Amino acid sequence: MNRIHLLSEAVANQIAAGEVIQRPASVVKELMENAIDAGATRVDVIVKDAGRTLIQVTDDGCGMGPEDALLCFERHATSKISSAEDLFSLQTKGFRGEALASIASIAHVELKTRPEGEALGTRLLFEGAVCRENAPCSCEKGTTFLVRNLFFNVPARRQFLKSDSVEFNHILDEFMRVVLVTPEVAFTLYHNDKQLYNLPKAVLKQRIVNVFGNSYKEKLLPVRQESQVARIEGFIGTPAAARKTKGEQYLFVNQRYFKHPYFHHAITSALEELLPADHHPIYFIYFDVDPSKIDVNIHPTKIEVKFSEEKVIYSFLRAAVRHAIGSFNISSHIEFDEPSPFDFSTVPTGGVPKPPVISYNPDYNPFHSQKRDGSKKGYAIPASHTPSGVSEPLQQIYASLRDAHSETESVSDTPAQMEMALPEEESSQGKGEVPMFQWCCSHIVTCHESSLLLIDQQAASERILYERIMGQLEKKEPAPMQQLLFPESVTFSPQDAETLRDMLADIRKIGFDMEPFGRNAMIVHGVPSDMTGQPVQKLLEQLLESFKCNLISMRLGRRENLARSLARTMAVRTGTVLSKTEMAAIMHDLFQCSLPSVSPEGRNTFVCLSLSDVRKMGGERR
Repeated sequence: MNRIHLLSEAVANQIAAGEVIQRPASVVKELMENAIDAGATRVDVIVKDAGRTLIQVTDDGCGMGPEDALLCFERHATSKISSAEDLFSLQTKGFRGEALASIASIAHVELKTRPEGEALGTRLLFEGAVCRENAPCSCEKGTTFLVRNLFFNVPARRQFLKSDSVEFNHILDEFMRVVLVTPEVAFTLYHNDKQLYNLPKAVLKQRIVNVFGNSYKEKLLPVRQESQVARIEGFIGTPAAARKTKGEQYLFVNQRYFKHPYFHHAITSALEELLPADHHPIYFIYFDVDPSKIDVNIHPTKIEVKFSEEKVIYSFLRAAVRHAIGSFNISSHIEFDEPSPFDFSTVPTGGVPKPPVISYNPDYNPFHSQKRDGSKKGYAIPASHTPSGVSEPLQQIYASLRDAHSETESVSDTPAQMEMALPEEESSQGKGEVPMFQWCCSHIVTCHESSLLLIDQQAASERILYERIMGQLEKKEPAPMQQLLFPESVTFSPQDAETLRDMLADIRKIGFDMEPFGRNAMIVHGVPSDMTGQPVQKLLEQLLESFKCNLISMRLGRRENLARSLARTMAVRTGTVLSKTEMAAIMHDLFQCSLPSVSPEGRNTFVCLSLSDVRKMGGERR
């Protein structure tokens, strides 16, 4: 009996679809790239329910005749290559001929297409890779794909899709990667009957500004470098424009988006010592490389590209970024419109230039340097010294400074003593008070009965805030809020703005008073009362970065993820100096929690050392 047999075409197509079509965003990517390859000057994308219900892509490209329309749904049917050698001279985005066959095998697909010069077009209906209808129809020049009920016959794949907000963010990612590399094409994007983008034809910088907002006009620095190996051009963001969140980092080669950690390192290394800690640069870099020197066929989604001379390109890219930043630094510090402080008037023939005169008061030095007892250098104000030429009020100020100095003269300020000194509020202990102090600005040290207690201030703060936020999310009334004196507008990437809009109701419960303001911005009227004084933009960026990291590493509900992310953002950081009152509040609130021993991420919030534990550290007594 034969054990080996050929798979049916339907099963083979579904297996191929598992590699090419991972989520609704994969469908959007493939259809948009096909529209660009067809020579479209306008592409319209319509999505419903983050692509689960409907994905429609319409273009005004070359269109297809009846035979080509039917043949394009066959596996490995393509118009873009004809031999293996063509793989090394690719000028198009798609070339394998697997995308449409994969989509048709796992969805209900309707195709309407008409080439220029034909009176009628063609309409095809596919269901599970089976053609249900093939008939002529009336339609506009170009092609329209309607993909409904994605993964209708693969329920296991459908149930593993994320929430609508997450899936739509992936669609936005793919949409951005196409529109940023084809500024000569107009695009629109609709989600649930709401227009999100209407991008006209534009030059590259204007396309970036149209996508990310007008604030990017001042943030982008041009990058350009040419060599025999590659031509590099694009834009790098100024160091001040770096964000806490990742996102606006795009690499393209021959008009194809790709990811390359090695080239990313070239950019970040060129910006080292210029970026704040934990910040990510903004860049839009475009490579033009001989197609025979790259291989784009090493990954099913074509998102990875192999370069034959990547070390040389690395050096050129790093040099180009450093040159762009260097030019920016030079030009930004030269103010040509400022009047010169020097007199450059013409000197008469035989004359001598007049030297500048500096006026100063030689007696204007109220402080006199002398040595204190103990041969230490210090500054004192002798009683006999009164600066000449100063007014009576200033003389009184000098006298008060001299008196204050004499009162503190006896205080020793050697480094060892200064290190152990505590403010009067914190060093004085009242009767019955528990001794408490901060160690290395990271731990609170106190005692409990006969044990020594070391509390991690950041982990403890995260636990307190997490339980407080989770409790607030269960209530109907919002948390106490501090109204801002002036509303503040904060701008985000399109993906981050969509994430914030999705969890806006929960954010308002926590105490944020904010609302959408334009496409990629939020207007903030108020913040939680215990967060006043913190920069709103930085705080929200940290919240989003933590929220996105939790989505990748842990399968958390939206509210739990939000509570963890906000607790981590608002927590007292290691290195923060605390007063005695603040330390007592952390210790009190920690032991009121339902689970005080661990932080939300599982770290220990405190360590308890008994007297026997301390004795063991010093060894057994003889």
